[in-house]
Amino acid sequence: MELGSTFRVIFYSHPDTDYLDANVPINVPVNERQQWFINQLNAGENIKSTDLASHWDVSEKTAKRDIAYLTKQGIIEFIGPTKTGAYYLKEQRDVI
Repeated sequence: MELGSTFRVIFYSHPDTDYLDANVPINVPVNERQQWFINQLNAGENIKSTDLASHWDVSEKTAKRDIAYLTKQGIIEFIGPTKTGAYYLKEQRDVI
C-alpha cells in the first residue's frame, strides 16, 4: 500500500512582527462608514443601523455588517433590550 509523497510546511512569524506583545492592542482599520458611526457615538448620539444606512445610502444589511464588524473588534457594544438598547463605545462604557 503506497500513501504517496508527503511534505511538511512550517510557518514562521515575520521578523518585523516579533516585537509585538499579545497584550498591546493594534489599531484596527475601519472604513469611512464605520468611522462615521464611531464619531456619532463619540458625540453622544443614539444611533442605529437604520441611521447608518440612510446617511450613507446603503442597504440596512450592509449597515448591520459594518456594526457587527465594530462589535467583533471590541470597539463598540450593544447594551440593553433589542428595541430600546443602544450602542456604546467600549471606552465610553468603561468610564460610565
